[in-house]
Formats: sequence, structure tokens, C-alpha cells
Amino acid sequence: MLRRIIFHLRNNVVGYVALFAALGGTSYAAVRLAPGSVTNRALARGAVSHSKLAANSVTSADIADGSLKPGDFARQTMTALTKGGGVTTAADGTTGSRGANGGSGAAGALGPAGPAGAAGSASIIVRARGTGTVSAPHGASTAVPINDATWTQSPGELDLITGTVTVTIPSACTGSFGNALILSVDGTPATFALAPSTPASSTVTMPFNVTSVMEPASAAAHHITASLANSCTKAGEDYSVGDVKLDVVKFS
Repeated sequence: MLRRIIFHLRNNVVGYVALFAALGGTSYAAVRLAPGSVTNRALARGAVSHSKLAANSVTSADIADGSLKPGDFARQTMTALTKGGGVTTAADGTTGSRGANGGSGAAGALGPAGPAGAAGSASIIVRARGTGTVSAPHGASTAVPINDATWTQSPGELDLITGTVTVTIPSACTGSFGNALILSVDGTPATFALAPSTPASSTVTMPFNVTSVMEPASAAAHHITASLANSCTKAGEDYSVGDVKLDVVKFS
């Protein structure tokens, strides 16, 4: 009989200690439970409340992923967390906490400066101008004099030619298929400005199409000439040409 009593006490000592504490209103601090020996299944629902836990004793590390669902929280708690951006909901309905927004980091150091680009420049090297107003009769090509229209192009230099011309349109132009002031470089046509046939008897200023003189391998001298080709066929269908302005811009 004594052996049975001793065996019984050894196997139920924890229960008797707990009973003693409950009846006597005292605690028995000497009893130690092995970590993990008491699971949530051994606890009655509602037995562990917020007031029975030490502050900060339960952290996110103590909660298994996916173990908390929206139904485990009070309605007002979920509303506050959702408004504050503190809860995220996965596809399976589980929730997890969302970290706070990170602050802005300090600006990084400036990177090294890149290599310097090649030096470049552009400048006007020729300003050629017409000498006055010239009449360009129908059915003919009439030369239009220009001053200061020569220059020397350096090796590897790209030159662009641009400008304007003012023309007075005749009152009529019969049989015309296109009139223009032609610019030639060294005798070869390079670009043009239209001489329109409308509005009749008016004076207009037309731009030349920009053209280029490509880079030569060695220095090259150039000369610009101009002429107006009037294809009108009847007497009195003549143009007047004046205020020719040409610039040569170099790039090197």
C-alpha cells in the first residue's frame, strides 16, 4: 500500500501543488515547467488574458506565421489597424503585420565626373549680301550680284549656308512650273529659295533651304553665285529680286 501511495504522489505532484495553490491562495514558485510542456490546448479558452501577461512578453517572434486570422481580432482593432496600414491580408485570409514606412536615407556621395567632351565651336565666317534690286525677266535666268561671297574652308571644317531673299511677284505668271533663286557653290547648284507666283503683285521674303559644304581633306577656297530662273512665258511677267542675305556658318 505504501508503494502505491508513493507512486501516486510522484505522478501527480504537479497537480497537488496547483490544487494547494488554488485552495490556499498562495503560489508555489519552486515549481518549474519545462519549456513547451504546456501547449495552448492545455489552456482553457480565455484563461490567458492581456492583464495576466507581462508587458512586451509576447512578440511577433512568438506567433506562428498564419496563426492569426481577421476573426481573432475585435472589430475595432481590425478597423484601426487597417486605417493605419498596420495589417496585411494574404490570399488565404491570414494576416500579418506590416512594417512602418522607412525614412529617407541620406543622399549618397556624388559620383566621379565624366570625361570632358570634345571642344566644339560654331561661328559665322561669311556674311554675303546682295548689291541691290534686280529685275528678272520672264523666260530667262538672271544673275543676282552678291558681295563678300568668298571664303576658305579649313581641313575637317563643316560649313552650312543659310539665308533669305526678298522677291516681288508679277501680276500674272503664265506657263510657270516653278521659279526659284538658285545658289551655286563653285559653279555647282547647292540650294534654292522659291519665287512663288502668288499672291500676285506682292512682295515676300523667302528662306533658302540650308545646305552644307562637307569637310575637305585640305584647305579649299569657295565662291557663291546666285541666279533667278523665271519660267513665266509672257511679257510683263517679271520678278524683282533684292535684299539677298547669306551667312556661312562653320563647325569645327
